[in-house]
Amino acid sequence: MKKRNTLQKSIILDALKDFMGKHPTPNEVYEYVHEKHPSISRATVFRVLAGEVEDGEAQRVYAPDSSLRYEYGTRKHYHVSCRVCGKVEDVEMPYQYGLEEIAEGLNGFKVERHIVEFIGLCPDCVGNESENI
Repeated sequence: MKKRNTLQKSIILDALKDFMGKHPTPNEVYEYVHEKHPSISRATVFRVLAGEVEDGEAQRVYAPDSSLRYEYGTRKHYHVSCRVCGKVEDVEMPYQYGLEEIAEGLNGFKVERHIVEFIGLCPDCVGNESENI
């Protein structure tokens, strides 16, 4: 079943594209959209973001000790998150294809994808490292 393209959906998707590389939370997308389009509700933003993941236009980004985040596009890649401020960035390294099949062979699960977590300190928090230990 083809989903409708609405003006609200288009506005929200454009907002997500404006955050390219920044991995916004649903609330950050809502605040960004609401500033220019106050009639668009928080529930609509959350519903559209979830729908975009389902439709293959966006993906959820999971970061430890952080809110759920989204990004436009579905390129397979990894992320690194700062354990202090929660900043999340892409890690530009080759994606390890085939790990799902290896895991399936070990325990019988049907593995659909894998997530590798890189956690550390962002450049801003490294300067304050003695405070963050």
